[in-house]
Amino acid sequence: MTESIRTGQTQVNETAIALVWQSGAAGAHSLHPVESLRAATELFEPVLDAVIETAAGHPDATCIIRTATHALQRSVMTRIRWASESYMAFLLDGVHQAQLAERRRIARELHDRVGGSASVVNRNLELAQTYAETDPDRCQDKVDVAYQASVHTLEAVRGVATDLRLESRFDNLAKALRGFLDAMAEGNATVDLKVSGDESWAPPEVLAEVFLVVREALRNAFRHSFATTVLSHVDIAPHEVRAWVSDDGVGFDPDSGARGGGSGLASMRERIELLGGKLALHSVPGHGTRIEALIPLTRTVK
Repeated sequence: MTESIRTGQTQVNETAIALVWQSGAAGAHSLHPVESLRAATELFEPVLDAVIETAAGHPDATCIIRTATHALQRSVMTRIRWASESYMAFLLDGVHQAQLAERRRIARELHDRVGGSASVVNRNLELAQTYAETDPDRCQDKVDVAYQASVHTLEAVRGVATDLRLESRFDNLAKALRGFLDAMAEGNATVDLKVSGDESWAPPEVLAEVFLVVREALRNAFRHSFATTVLSHVDIAPHEVRAWVSDDGVGFDPDSGARGGGSGLASMRERIELLGGKLALHSVPGHGTRIEALIPLTRTVK
């Protein structure tokens, strides 16, 4: 701006601004454009007041103030543009990482739920072939084991396929969550699921992300908590979505990251934060676990 006042022409070094944003301070890329605009507004007025005060009494005061205003406005808008582009790149990277995490999860599901049973089928059929001529009774035993394992394999494939269908065609949060619970059908825990409010108040992409987060929280509760009761509530209001999953299981120390290796929680937190929300975890060894998510709908891009 000083150079603009000196020459009487609006000059903004966009290359320098771009380099600053591309090299950026830690965390700058995750700064929401609204925060950049708010900071620019706070900066604009005092700087302009200082220019007016300095130019007072100068014969070219009007020209100086006009030039300074144009330079300041262009400088601010250039920074906001770079901040917005940087933030969009940050979001796209977050989405990419979430997709990679989901692909890794599906790979784990195929390995753990399908691969294990398929290996049992294969091994017992091999043994049955070995005993076919020398020990018919043992051969039949191995065939029976292989058959039961094949049933488990088919059930596992259906479970994974159900998960994929729920993700690819999402149109109702309550229905999707109940479908997931039916597909899981494991453990002895009593599950209480409630979805309240009008789902039309939230964009479909928000509901889809809430489903994925609640599903992961339920999955962790089923597999790690040894709980007798699991509660899951989703409350949808015109201005926000609140969701929580609570169990009365063994709990764990959140700082240790022992439960689920921490990757599931990181994925859930990333999904919620990309929507402008917050996710909180509360757990104490021996006293259960509670995961809460809050998503403000007013800040969601529709």
